[in-house]
Amino acid sequence: MNSSQQAVSVYIPKKTLKGANLYFRNSILVAELDISISRRPVDVSFREAALQLLNGYRPSSAGLNLSMLPPLPDSLRTNSIAGVLNFLALTLQRWCGLPVGFAKVLDNMTEKPEENQGEHIVFECRFDHMAIAAGQIAAEICLHCINPDMVEKQRLQTLLNEFLRVFLEKRATQIPFIRYAEQQSIPWQPLTSDGAILGFGQGANLHLIHQNLTSATSHIAARIAADKNTAATILRGQGIPVPRQYVVNSTEMALQAAQQLGFPVVVKPSAKGVGTDAFVGVCDEHELSEAFNEAAKRGPVIVEQLISGDQHQLIVINGKFRSARKQKPSHVIGDGILSINALIEAANKTRLANDWQLIPNDSKAEAVLIKQNMEMSSVPGEGQEVKLGSKAKLSAGGTTEDMTDRIHPANIQLAERVTAIIDMDVAGLDFIINDISKPFWEAGGAFCGVNVAPELIFNEQELILNERFPGDNKGKVVLIVLLDSATESKRGLKISEQLQAKFSKVGLATSGGLLLDSELVSPGNFANYNGVQAALCEPAVNAVILEISSDEIVMNGLGADRCDLAIFSSQEGGEITQFSEASRRLLESVSECVLDNSVVREADAASFEAKQLAREINALPR
Repeated sequence: MNSSQQAVSVYIPKKTLKGANLYFRNSILVAELDISISRRPVDVSFREAALQLLNGYRPSSAGLNLSMLPPLPDSLRTNSIAGVLNFLALTLQRWCGLPVGFAKVLDNMTEKPEENQGEHIVFECRFDHMAIAAGQIAAEICLHCINPDMVEKQRLQTLLNEFLRVFLEKRATQIPFIRYAEQQSIPWQPLTSDGAILGFGQGANLHLIHQNLTSATSHIAARIAADKNTAATILRGQGIPVPRQYVVNSTEMALQAAQQLGFPVVVKPSAKGVGTDAFVGVCDEHELSEAFNEAAKRGPVIVEQLISGDQHQLIVINGKFRSARKQKPSHVIGDGILSINALIEAANKTRLANDWQLIPNDSKAEAVLIKQNMEMSSVPGEGQEVKLGSKAKLSAGGTTEDMTDRIHPANIQLAERVTAIIDMDVAGLDFIINDISKPFWEAGGAFCGVNVAPELIFNEQELILNERFPGDNKGKVVLIVLLDSATESKRGLKISEQLQAKFSKVGLATSGGLLLDSELVSPGNFANYNGVQAALCEPAVNAVILEISSDEIVMNGLGADRCDLAIFSSQEGGEITQFSEASRRLLESVSECVLDNSVVREADAASFEAKQLAREINALPR
């Protein structure tokens, strides 16, 4: 049996319970462990061996995310296989910055367990795809620790590399938004199973974010920023300083352009974000040919005037300048004693301690050294700066220096003009200038690129969310849950009609469809977690009513982690089932107020608005 078959047979994800459920306030993944592994005894060293194996693959960026989260509770540090699997699955999600912390090994989920039934486990799940992948990797680590022949280390390495690529590297820019939303009690949810697009706030207050790209970014702005020549042409037409450049499609045209501009030049793809760095400081025809051939693999090529100076990124949000930072590609400073190789090792110790990306020591760095007539064994003089890369980002081993307090007002005004011209709500402007404290016309500054999804490292995510959710506005809409209401009573519709006088638009999710202001807009069954999530994401909605059954809550979850008011239907003449008891207890734990047979019960922290709403609805005729 190969390792992939093992993974399928011993660990089987069953379902996710969305929103508040019988186990936890947030969504969870339910999985089953095969009896062949779940009841296998392990000694006290098993947990430490599994954790040591996992942590051997942990990248520095994961360590930075973990440092922002409280530790997992000691109650999860058990030594059973199921308990260790849960702990590993949570840890992998926390590597990616998600604030997950709940897991449990369940008792048998049926009243009459069969002899061949394995254990069931549940653990917190914010992104479905991430949780499923984390559980699979955790299961295979456990199998390897039981018997290395079951799952080879090479397979674990492959699985973890792919997990980190998809969920850590590609989602890294989203984590600060999630972290701040959690701190400020701003509701957020993934709108896709892989978490690529996130929604912050609800209904009329909903804002979407993909990486650093917000839903307020216009398509035209993104289109302009995606093509470097288009952006430069538009800015040049408005008198904004940009380098002279030519778009070329052959080495002959590239050489002609370089001769007109004068060597050295910059060679780069015209398209933004195509995976190829700019070739800066191309000095002769041979280098030009190599740079052109590489850049041409990604489409049209730009040959550009080389502007002398330091590279800066200026961040402008909602039309206002926010920060400036000087960026340098990876480099070391000589001391006249150590070789370049030793200087890299010393610098990386400091970077590792700060959970920064390490300075690369590879063939690309060697190629950059050759241009400086140096090699890894060379000993640079004291104070001599030695370049090792071309990308001026922390994530590529570069350095960043805050220049916000030193930038000249004229350069601030220029940055705000550029953002207004292209109509960007969040902008990262690549600005080259020798001295940013002087006006651009004195220091010779110019813009060489614009970004609608820039790297944010000075907590700019907080500014973005604060300006979308100012003051006490946390982006929430009113949510009322109507439990076990008879369809013929039309109570949900009556409440909706009453609320329409108070709220601009009211959503009602029922078994017959989704209604907006009492009008059916989408037929179908919306009396479930999908229904409440659809209603909470409906534009312009300020209040939502969900009709739902106890069975649905128990089997699939509520779909939200809180509500303002839960209304329990009368059970007179009907049997109160185990499911209805359980769902009532759940709603009592997540509701600010409960309306039960004309009795209003208030939670300790219930808001004035929730209390008032409960009394107004209680006064309605049944």
